Amino acid sequence: MTETDAEKKIRDLMTASPGLTAEERGVLFLTGNEYLSLPEIGRSGEIRSINLLHMGARGLLEFRGAEKQPLLAPSISIDDEELPGVKRLSWDYRQDWIPRFTIKSGGYYSLEGDIFAPPGHRGCCYRLRLTNLSSAPFTAKTGWRGCWSEFNYLVFNRRPIKGVRAVKYDRWTGSLLLEARSGLPLASLALALHTEAETEQTPTWEISGGRETLYQITPGFEVAPGACLTVTLYIAVNLEFDGAGTTAVDLKRRGADALADETERWLENRRISLADKDLDTLLNRNLFFNYFYALGRALDDDSLVPLTSRSPRYYVSAAYWSRDTLLWSFPGLLLVDRSVSRELLLTVFSRHLDRAGEHAHYINGTLLYPGFELDQLAAHFLALKRYEEVTGDLSLLEERTISTGLTRLVEKALEQFDPESGFYRTFLDPSDDPVLYPFLIYDNALLQCAFNYLAALQIAGRWEHPQDFAGISASLQQTIYRHGTVKGPHGLMYAWAVDGKGRFQLYDNPPGSLQLLAFYGFCSHEEQLFRNTVRWIRSPDNPHFHHDCPFIGTGSLHAPNPWPLAACNDILALNESGLDCLRHAPMDGGFCCETVDPLTGEAATGAAFASAAGFLAHALWWRHRKTAGENDG
Repeated sequence: MTETDAEKKIRDLMTASPGLTAEERGVLFLTGNEYLSLPEIGRSGEIRSINLLHMGARGLLEFRGAEKQPLLAPSISIDDEELPGVKRLSWDYRQDWIPRFTIKSGGYYSLEGDIFAPPGHRGCCYRLRLTNLSSAPFTAKTGWRGCWSEFNYLVFNRRPIKGVRAVKYDRWTGSLLLEARSGLPLASLALALHTEAETEQTPTWEISGGRETLYQITPGFEVAPGACLTVTLYIAVNLEFDGAGTTAVDLKRRGADALADETERWLENRRISLADKDLDTLLNRNLFFNYFYALGRALDDDSLVPLTSRSPRYYVSAAYWSRDTLLWSFPGLLLVDRSVSRELLLTVFSRHLDRAGEHAHYINGTLLYPGFELDQLAAHFLALKRYEEVTGDLSLLEERTISTGLTRLVEKALEQFDPESGFYRTFLDPSDDPVLYPFLIYDNALLQCAFNYLAALQIAGRWEHPQDFAGISASLQQTIYRHGTVKGPHGLMYAWAVDGKGRFQLYDNPPGSLQLLAFYGFCSHEEQLFRNTVRWIRSPDNPHFHHDCPFIGTGSLHAPNPWPLAACNDILALNESGLDCLRHAPMDGGFCCETVDPLTGEAATGAAFASAAGFLAHALWWRHRKTAGENDG
């Protein structure tokens, strides 16, 4: 594959995707809820970090252990011998979101562990169950040890926060309390152990260390033959010591079994069942990953926070992209909770409208990374349209935030109009990179669909504007067909970009693909222009298409390897090959990533890509509905 001089110039100006190292590609487990994320759970059951959203800090705050001493790790011994099999745990996910491990040692013992974060609570539970399978009693020391080495600020990259890392045991709440202060407290983590078994003495936390605080609690128990010992660590977060400690008390009062049942019911009530069990797992794992990692609530003001990913493993984590939230994450959110989806639209229209269409925002709406992107502007209209179509709720336009927001968005869209060509311009493309030519056909097609929606609102008398959007939409559609189509290797097709003066570019970009034109409603799936375009994208004529490899798919200048998003585009363009790729690609432990290695299907760039997980889940659901003959939704 050879680059043109123009493509090389674009590549030189890119903030391209960094490749994952061998260590970064290692499988980690994760879970969380609205208030805390556990994005790095290792194979030995260790929790390497816990993070929370903080609106005042405009990003994520992270409690983290040391490289060789994690924040928390299970510590288990029988008759003073540490269990040798803890490093050989067998893992799975209960309800596709609760990580669970097991290990058995012949007829001697069995160990089970699970970590669950009940939705709506500022905390989670880590539960261990040790069963004596032998015919004789044994003494077990069962608990946790840990190390608090870092308190970090996360937006894209991890940075240490200078200040005080205070640790104390609070007898009143029975909790070990970790509090980060920079003047005033920023955040606090409480750890509270509970067991119903009797011990010779009250379990206490041992605290030691200097720059790195070490702690452990490993009470001893007599375990009779056939008996099961259950020990639970309640983990709570809040703004300071007392709030964290009392939150841990609340979790203990509710009880681990009740909180586990509550978590499982919540997940079960929102799962989507498919006949194909492999795809069922893939869909639901990414459905919940999107819900809890591309969305959350800020600890300091309880506000809803949409973002790219709450995992620091994603290279542009803890920031807001309207494309990520409104085009990728939002369809998945609608499948889980319609009321939260409604709240999300109100949040976006109130917090992020001043810089609508700009490359990236901090979570409070302040501009993070400048650069106008037309598809990101169009995303606001399309998300509102999708919400109304799926829910039937037409009341959002009665909210002044939405109605006036639409007008502001429209004015910004009209400012991009080029009267000479009839197209609307963009500065960056859907992978946030400089464009070869300013008029992208995908972007303009999305805007035409948005204008169609505005025209329908005008006709229904639901929104007023002096411009005639039925006429504007028809004019843009005509311009695309007249000046945005070219002769390609497989017949007349859509160009990727044009300059308005006869020059064009053949290209496709998975995060904003021409394969989606039919899905968004610009044309039909049967249109010959569309089919010719799809055929070109998925052919050797496209230098970014991987065709002679186990994991077939489309890459891009931004990230050359196959994108799972491209597989989603294939599904939505009615190409079954996308389904095969997703079914067999390991990706990031079953979670969506930016690109995969074409030979192994393992994550190559962009691990823990939470917002894209919503699009993946939605694509699988859409295909299921299409196969069943139901409306697309």
